[in-house]
Amino acid sequence: MKTDKVTFIYVPLKGGEQRTLTLHHRLFTLIKVVLLICLLLLIISYGILIPRANKYTDYKDKINTYKAQETQLRQLLENVNEMKQFNTYMRELLGLELTSGSSSDYSALIEASGGQQDEQFLSGCPELAPAKGLITKKFMSGPRKHYGIDIGGKIGDPILASAAGLVVFAGWTPELGNMVVILHADDYITVYGHNDRLNVQERQRVKKGDLIALLGETGYSMGPHLHFEVWHHGLALDPQTVILEYKNKN
Repeated sequence: MKTDKVTFIYVPLKGGEQRTLTLHHRLFTLIKVVLLICLLLLIISYGILIPRANKYTDYKDKINTYKAQETQLRQLLENVNEMKQFNTYMRELLGLELTSGSSSDYSALIEASGGQQDEQFLSGCPELAPAKGLITKKFMSGPRKHYGIDIGGKIGDPILASAAGLVVFAGWTPELGNMVVILHADDYITVYGHNDRLNVQERQRVKKGDLIALLGETGYSMGPHLHFEVWHHGLALDPQTVILEYKNKN
């Protein structure tokens, strides 16, 4: 005979009092539905929500690390591009005696470091595109600062010196990975970041068009590209307003 109740009987293995539990069929069905929903939520949590939460935490940690590194790099560039401090840094780097007067023209430092005073070496404004490819991220000022442009490419593509100058830094940084910084005449500085391999050393003189590195994705990078910056008198310039080849791109 059909009944609208469900009975559970508990029989102890070692004897004892037998117990029964009777539930209305609708209540039993409701309990099954609730348990099924809980099981599904548990599966979804472990299969989808928890991995996404872990991924979000990882991204948040990376963003915090990036912000801290960006602050350090910006402070470094601000300090380096204050003319007196940069002149002192250059003289210490080159092993020269410090002088009380600091000129904003670094031709004397270049000459003292062993550079030849020819027109090709002392060319000031960067004018050669250091890499071929599409501009994947543009120069941005304001709260969302991006002090250069990103040029996409393949790992191993050649990176060229945008102008003749003196390599003042060639090494690793957390944000830009393998980075090259070149000092040019007339207070110009160019920065080349995320390189796969460096082809120059500090205190090395380069001419416009010299191979200085190979394109890569080292440091904080989402894919192979060159991060290229141009600084003048301590201010970041939009490379698309400086490099003729980049002016009409994108």
